[in-house]
Order: sequence, then C-alpha cells, then structure tokens
Amino acid sequence: MQETPFFLDSGGMQLYAVAHDPAGAASGEVFVFCHPLAEEKLWTHRVFVSYARQLATGGTAVLRVDLRGNGDSDGDFGICSVESGVADILSAVAEARRRWGGARVHLLGLRFGATLAALAAERANDIGRLVLWAPITDGERYIQELLRTNLATQTAVFKEVRFDRTELVEQMRLGATVNVDGYAMAYPLYEQATRVKLAAAKKTHAWPCLVVQIERQPGRPAPDLDQLAATYTLATRAFAQEEPFWKEIQKSYLRDAPNLAAVTTSWLREC
Repeated sequence: MQETPFFLDSGGMQLYAVAHDPAGAASGEVFVFCHPLAEEKLWTHRVFVSYARQLATGGTAVLRVDLRGNGDSDGDFGICSVESGVADILSAVAEARRRWGGARVHLLGLRFGATLAALAAERANDIGRLVLWAPITDGERYIQELLRTNLATQTAVFKEVRFDRTELVEQMRLGATVNVDGYAMAYPLYEQATRVKLAAAKKTHAWPCLVVQIERQPGRPAPDLDQLAATYTLATRAFAQEEPFWKEIQKSYLRDAPNLAAVTTSWLREC
C-alpha cells in the first residue's frame, strides 16, 4: 500500500487529500471518506486512517480529503457550510475518478460527514455504495448541540451565560462568528444545517446503502436511523458496539474501531 498526500482544487480552494493506493491489483473501486466537523474530526482522525489502510490493504483505493475550513485545507472554519461541504465532496469524487481511471466511486462518512455524503449522493447520479456511520439526521438538533458548547464555555469562563442561543444566532446573522469548541461557526453553516432533515424524503440514490448505529452498549434501534434507512431503495441497518470515538471519551485518541470496521467490511463483501 502507498499513501500519497496532495492538494486538489474545489472551486478555487485547495483541499488537502491523501490517496491510499493498494499494493497489488486494485478492485476498480475507490471510497471517498467524508469526515465529521470541528472537534469531532480530530477525535476520529486515527479511526479514519486505520480503516482507509484496511480497505487499501484489501485492494480498494481510498481518498481522504479535508473539507475547506478543516484540517490542512484552505480557509478557516467560518467559511464552512452545507453547500461548500457537498461541493468539496463532489470535487473529491471527480478527483478520485480521474486519479483511478474511471473507477466506481463510493462514499463513507461519519456523523455530519455522513450527512454531507448522503446529500452529495443525491446531488450526483453516479455515486456507488454509501456507508453512513452514525449520520446526523436532524440538522437543527445538531446545531443546537454545538451552540450548547458555547453556553458551557460561557459558564466556565464568566460563571454565567451572557448570550443565550437566540442571541448567538442573531450575532451570526449580523456577520459575527460564534465559538463552538474552539471553532468559529458562521451563519451559513447554521442556516443551512438547520434545514437538513435527512430522513424526511425518499432518496434517489439507488445503490446499496449501509446505515450504522454506533453505541457503547446494545440498546433500542434509533428511530431516526430506521426512518433514514426506509428512504433508500437498498438500505441495510446495522449496529456496531463502540465507544463514541468522535467525543473526548479519554485522554488519548482511539486508533481504530474494530467492531465498526468488521460490520462495514462484512457488508461490503455481501452487497
């Protein structure tokens, strides 16, 4: 396996990417990995790298890319939006197809990265398999969780909440940014994400789709993920028992998610 870092263009923005090339005969398929946002991207980085290497060792190429405003790509987090994320994923798809000579391109995403992957698959009609790890189905609820981290920071720093969520949204609407876990979120991401209801409508994507619920302990199936799976023609629901590795659950980053990897790889072999 060979790993090659490079930059690709997306609407004039330079996106940092890493190509994972199989050492032997390639399968003619490539996965584009779609990372979650903000602090979750940092906590999940090693898991993404680990699974990319696993796929490449098995003969499937992988392209990991930092969306604009994230990682080593152009821009600050404040330029991120749903539209820019989808556009960057589609640019990565085009690059993957060019780099691997017209290979069938699939998408794998985690959390809001899975949400963006699902939206990108609806925008293009040539995406293959779709792997959604713990996708965010309700954008408004997700954004409210991000704003809650700002309130927690205010309480820790000032011993009080000086600006509630309504006031924070108004600040963004007027052009300011709001700190969420050390990242400056601007109004475009807030406004576009709050309109995302991923499980609300039937999908046009016709290739197999895997929707994975990730939980620390086995429990009830998540209704929103059941609803999401029902919007796809060929969807499989699965469960993976893992720590929520996109959170600061311990002081060191998890290197891999073996149960999640096993569930995903098994599905890829069968579908």
